[in-house]
Amino acid sequence: MKALKFLLLLIIPVMLSCNSQPNNRQSMNRSETTDDTDDKYRANTETGMGARSNDKDVDEDFIREAASGGMLEVELGRYAQQNAQNPRVKQYGAMMVRDHSKANEELRGIASGKNVTISDIEDSHRRKMTDLQEKSGQDFDEAYMKEMVDDHEKDVDKFKKVAEDGKDPDLKAFAAKTLPVLLMHLDSAKSIRDDINR
Repeated sequence: MKALKFLLLLIIPVMLSCNSQPNNRQSMNRSETTDDTDDKYRANTETGMGARSNDKDVDEDFIREAASGGMLEVELGRYAQQNAQNPRVKQYGAMMVRDHSKANEELRGIASGKNVTISDIEDSHRRKMTDLQEKSGQDFDEAYMKEMVDDHEKDVDKFKKVAEDGKDPDLKAFAAKTLPVLLMHLDSAKSIRDDINR
């Protein structure tokens, strides 16, 4: 019995000192995480449970950015319907209003269920809208379709990332469902852009 007590007295301090060592991999990964959404997802994947606190922030960032982008698409689509010169650009604007209004409504429902407030179009998106609304005729058509290609390329990347690596099942499903629509928008935008720039 004395030998067992002695053995326990030797083992317990050794075990406690081992557990007090920091997990270098987790602390290193946390320090490497930046505010960029893609980097947050990457860090969360690498650190496992230690990064769980960041998941909510990443999800909220995606919701707010996707909502702002969707509102921009609707507003610019309305403007294109009324002010574009080319009939295909007008039709594209109508498609943006229809499809992004539907996606925005679905995203608002998800945000509400997660107590995330969606306010208004972000400043960066509002600046794009203002710049485009200052153009008219052929200049507007060309600038609008270029913006639609650029914007949808970025959206496709973001939605693909969430669909594949997202942690929240509702957002993951929303991104996966919306991605084919965004790809179709991108293909249409490229076709119209190339057509009107000939």
